Amino acid sequence: MKIGILTFHCAENYGAVLQCYATQEYLKSQGHEVCVIDYRPDYLLRPYQLIHTKRIKCSKPLEAVVNLSKELIHIPKRCYLKWAYRRFSTTHLALTKRVTATSIPAELEAYVVGSDQIWNPKLTKGFDDVYFCRFPFPKEGRKYIAYAASMEAKDIDEKGKKYYHDSLQGFDAVSVREQNLATLLQPLTHQPITKVLDPTLMVDPKVWDNFTCKERLPKKYVLVYQGRSSAHTLRIAKDIARQIDAEVVVLGTWLSLNSHLSYKSVSPEGFIHAIRNAACVVTTSFHGTAFSIIFGRPFYTVKLNDGADSRSQSLLTTLQLQHRMIDINDTPIFTPIDYDQPKAILETLRQQSQEFITKALG
Repeated sequence: MKIGILTFHCAENYGAVLQCYATQEYLKSQGHEVCVIDYRPDYLLRPYQLIHTKRIKCSKPLEAVVNLSKELIHIPKRCYLKWAYRRFSTTHLALTKRVTATSIPAELEAYVVGSDQIWNPKLTKGFDDVYFCRFPFPKEGRKYIAYAASMEAKDIDEKGKKYYHDSLQGFDAVSVREQNLATLLQPLTHQPITKVLDPTLMVDPKVWDNFTCKERLPKKYVLVYQGRSSAHTLRIAKDIARQIDAEVVVLGTWLSLNSHLSYKSVSPEGFIHAIRNAACVVTTSFHGTAFSIIFGRPFYTVKLNDGADSRSQSLLTTLQLQHRMIDINDTPIFTPIDYDQPKAILETLRQQSQEFITKALG
């Protein structure tokens, strides 16, 4: 079957490109002809500009000069990250030619939207019809499948409810990544809403063995990876590093004005390498948590209480690892993780998630 994937593949974010790769590789392993539709909306590209003029605009001239100097200092690392993401995409993703919302290719037999927060109107600046398979051509027997779609939401307003109600009717199968989202959406459609694993967890873990990296890292280190930044995360990591006699390595998704100069910029392959070999991972990121579990690493997920913790919390609760999510004010005593039970649960969920895709494709 000819299948097109629509997701946040162009976001310069480790989780975004790796979950896309995982979906692609799983579908290919099932004998399908797979492509990643190269749809790049401005709202995904804008956060990753080399210089953000809005960040340096302020009423105080001295502050503007300081902010501009910080922006300029980070440009070399940002350039490296842009090159690394572009190389990963062109090397590992089967991209179509660049398309817009009005030129989505119509010659495919099935369209898989997801994973990532493709249904989060805060990120997509309102609802993006493309990620709801509302294309400029009739469906005519094509299959529309949502796999592990995600969003951060505790409730949906009336306008949102109508949009979801109307849009979900067009899908042949719908799955989401978090239980709270399934609970929110189920009353809006007769279509069953299934909870499945993120693609990075759903795919055979051996797929990550395809990546090698010569990234220079300390012999023993605590890895800090923040999707959302907090000084408490670094404090916790330093304390754990002291406990186990290790160094601290800090990775940045994208370097902001507040990023410390010691942040390490690595490729997506380097990200996998860094987590696989860490003595411990301290993270605020869903995919930082997910890859720690994939590689069986000790980790702590820091709860920032900013309304965006639900993705990691849902995963950890499902795998009976909720005790590894800690509050920002905690100072944990380092302990290893017994992965026997979580891995058994994960394998069952992996099979169920793969069965969802198989059934959805018919």
